Amino acid sequence: MSRAATLASLWETWAAHGAALSEPQWPLPTRLVPWTVRDLFGHTSSWPHGLAYVVTQVRDAPPTHATAGELLREFNAPGGVAHVARAATADRAVADAAQHTPAELVDAFATVGPRALVTVRGLGDVVIDYFGLARLRLDEVLSIGIVEATVHLLDLQRALDVEPSVPAAALEHTVAVLSPVAVIEAATGRGGPVLS
Repeated sequence: MSRAATLASLWETWAAHGAALSEPQWPLPTRLVPWTVRDLFGHTSSWPHGLAYVVTQVRDAPPTHATAGELLREFNAPGGVAHVARAATADRAVADAAQHTPAELVDAFATVGPRALVTVRGLGDVVIDYFGLARLRLDEVLSIGIVEATVHLLDLQRALDVEPSVPAAALEHTVAVLSPVAVIEAATGRGGPVLS
C-alpha cells in the first residue's frame, strides 16, 4: 500500500470515529493530560490542514534529512522541537479544538485531508519545505503524517475505552519509521519513550 493510501485509510478511521462520537464523549479525558478527546481532535486535525499547506512548498533543493525517522529522532532528542514546543503545542490543540465545531474537526479528516492527498498523488517525487524546520522528500512527509495519525489514534481509542484497531499498513509503517531497537527496548522497559 502506498503511503498516501495508508494515510487516507487512517484519516477515514479518524473521520468514522469522529462522526460516531456522542456529545458526552467529546469532553472525555485522554492519557495526554490535560487534553480531552476534543483537544486530541484539535491537535490531530491540524495535520490534514498542514499537509494541504506543505504540498505548496516544493523546493528545488536537496533534503536536509534522508528519512522521517531521522527527523523525528532529532525532534524528540533532549532540547529538540518536541520538548521545546511541548507547552505551545498543547495550548494550540486546546485553542484549535475550542475554535472549531466537532463537525469541522471531523471534516479535516473527511474532506481537507483527502483533497490534499489528491495533490500529493500529482506531485511525484519532490522535496518539500516542512514548515521551515527541514526539507524532506514528499513520501517522508507522508511518513510523519502516518506516525502522527497512528500514535494519536491509539490515544483516541484508549480514551474511548475501545479495543485498539488501527489499519495494519499504518502500524507496520509506524514501526518501520521508528527505530525498531528503540521500540523493542521501550516496550520491554529497557529504554525511554520512543516518541514524546
